[in-house]
Amino acid sequence: MRRANVDPITHGLIGIALSTLSGHTIQLNDPIILGCTLGAMLPDLDIITHVKGRLNYLLKHRGASHSLIALSAMAVGLSTILYLVFPTTSWTTVFFWTLLGTLSHGIMDLLNSYGAELLWPFSRKKITADMIMLTDPVVLSSLLVSLFISLKLPDYATLSSSAALLLSGIYLGYRHLGRLKTRDRIMEKYDLKDRNQVKVLPAMYHPFTWNFILFQGDNVSFGIIRNKIPAICRVLPKFDGENPSLSNALEGNLAEIFSQFTPYYHVIHHSGDQECKVEFLDLRYWAKGDFIYTGHVFLNADGEISQEIFQPLPNREGVLVGY
Repeated sequence: MRRANVDPITHGLIGIALSTLSGHTIQLNDPIILGCTLGAMLPDLDIITHVKGRLNYLLKHRGASHSLIALSAMAVGLSTILYLVFPTTSWTTVFFWTLLGTLSHGIMDLLNSYGAELLWPFSRKKITADMIMLTDPVVLSSLLVSLFISLKLPDYATLSSSAALLLSGIYLGYRHLGRLKTRDRIMEKYDLKDRNQVKVLPAMYHPFTWNFILFQGDNVSFGIIRNKIPAICRVLPKFDGENPSLSNALEGNLAEIFSQFTPYYHVIHHSGDQECKVEFLDLRYWAKGDFIYTGHVFLNADGEISQEIFQPLPNREGVLVGY
């Protein structure tokens, strides 16, 4: 499975394309080119949180490091270093293009379902536009072509970059309209009256396929729409807010993790003779017939939590998160 971020290649290519709008050709000793390109990739250094485990990375990634405050601070630090190494351009100019690069990273990360905490520390909510996959082939391809032209024909670098960025913008606008039309089609298909009853999300690996979540009362359904035809893949059991086991599970560590990790999750109660289990499902990512991120809370006969496990990948060993 891909990591939960736009790939660093796309970020870097966006930085390069933006930097050539300055009129400079691509050179490794140009602080504007370096600042904008490295700035566009710098926020993903939060991958170092992975040293404390995948769960820590998933919770920390695109958090404070992707806020407007952090992006601005990164631009200040990087532009200062570049100015000291290459004092051929004013610090203000280097800072402007470096800031443009770091901000482009934050904007791109808003476009997929993972989102980013752009307004940290004022809000811990991950903002997302739910428009594209983690790596979009159309955006990536247009930027790669632009880079090739910029390297082969330096005099046309600004023109090719402008064309690639414009094409990407038009494509994103097309995606947005497609998402709205898909939502309306689903509402008509399932006779929904309120737009809040349906959430349309980009599919994980298929650029021209959409996933959707239906909220009808306490019932939640997950589906996929292909060739304009929606189909339900899984109907989740009704959420019983009065079930004491569910209530206890929602007070645990796993519930806090899921509330931070995803805005769309559902909990299911599984009863047993001596022990019951409450399953948590992240409804954003679906692959090979199952949800990617899940978790389980085990409760004893007295309804007390005995164990909590976060499952970062299907069929892989889970991470013990409490008790």
